[in-house]
Amino acid sequence: MISQIFVMFASQARFPAPEFENYTLPNMNLEEIASDSVLWRVLILFLFLVAGSYFFYQLRSRKAMLFYSVAGLAVFGFLFASCPCPVGMFQNIAQGIADGAYIPFGILLLFAIPLAFALFFGRIFCGGACPLGAIQELLHWKSVIVPRPLDHILRLVPVLLFLIFTICAIFGIGFPLCYLEPYLPVFLLDFATPFAILSAIFLLIGLFISRPFCRYVCPYGVLLRFFSLFSKTIPQITQHECVNCRLCEQGCPNGAILPPEGQGSSAEHLRGAKRISMLAACIPFALFAGGIFGYFCAPVLSSFHSDVRLMHELDAGIPSEAVYSFELSSSSREELRAHSIQIQNGVLLASTAAGVLFGALVMTELIAEARRRREESFYTIDPSLCFCCGRCYAACPLERKEKHHEK
Repeated sequence: MISQIFVMFASQARFPAPEFENYTLPNMNLEEIASDSVLWRVLILFLFLVAGSYFFYQLRSRKAMLFYSVAGLAVFGFLFASCPCPVGMFQNIAQGIADGAYIPFGILLLFAIPLAFALFFGRIFCGGACPLGAIQELLHWKSVIVPRPLDHILRLVPVLLFLIFTICAIFGIGFPLCYLEPYLPVFLLDFATPFAILSAIFLLIGLFISRPFCRYVCPYGVLLRFFSLFSKTIPQITQHECVNCRLCEQGCPNGAILPPEGQGSSAEHLRGAKRISMLAACIPFALFAGGIFGYFCAPVLSSFHSDVRLMHELDAGIPSEAVYSFELSSSSREELRAHSIQIQNGVLLASTAAGVLFGALVMTELIAEARRRREESFYTIDPSLCFCCGRCYAACPLERKEKHHEK
């Protein structure tokens, strides 16, 4: 979406209207909706994130965060047609860096500001400034808790997608995930099949499973989760002494509430140490398996590149419009083959490295889950998994009592 906006403004500046008789300029729907520029969106996004941080950490109000989601959905979802887009942002940046192309400062700010806020306030962007997060938050009706082992497995899917689509962006394969963004048809009010079917599926799942796209698909969420690990401000369920009523844990549908972990016995410590030692011993095998997985995925990825596909069609004698156009042109088949081989080799190297990295991240997740946390006697929040929805504030009886006294 960001790239489309940039191309639109750049094309207006570079190419004047053709001087044809009876020519009518096409309507720019975006311009009709709002006077817009990238820097204008940057300012609005910054103000939204400031407001969200205040609502979540100072007001500590579930109602305020719901208002934040409604406002974010209206502005960034419908008014700005899903921009900033968490699906397309990182791919635009990755492609620009790989091509050595000029990346507008406003685009960089749209990409970096949510990450900067994550370093200080956690995933405030996900709380409502992200249009995809806002629509999922508002349409969630009844929570069906995903079993913890399955939740851990599914949380690795966004990491895999992040690596795959970064490779696609770097090597010019395209942005396939942008075409499969399930909520975009809702924002554009364009329900053409098969995209409308995908939207309906995700909307239906989101009624019962909290934020299915945010938790199990969103590639930009991988970066937000990583930056939130180093967040300067950690959300607290209550400002009073926790009574361990478990209501916050039961009220959080995202698995972000961590129960207290008291002092274990020496036998438990010994079993934990053995478990971590076994996982550490498996690291080389996980790295090797990840590399092999990436190696065999590389031909599939590279086959989606237009030049690689064209070369395959030429070699196989497959008639297609691309082949017909190539034969009519003066392009050299040898140059096409050389470029095709270059793309394939590059994707092979990148995909293998990405597989090794994915294996390392899987082992890191397993070891982090197996290790004991510091001994605590109260419930805490994992900032990397918290979407700043404020449900725990509404569930905590001490917080409700405090707000009642303030009234």
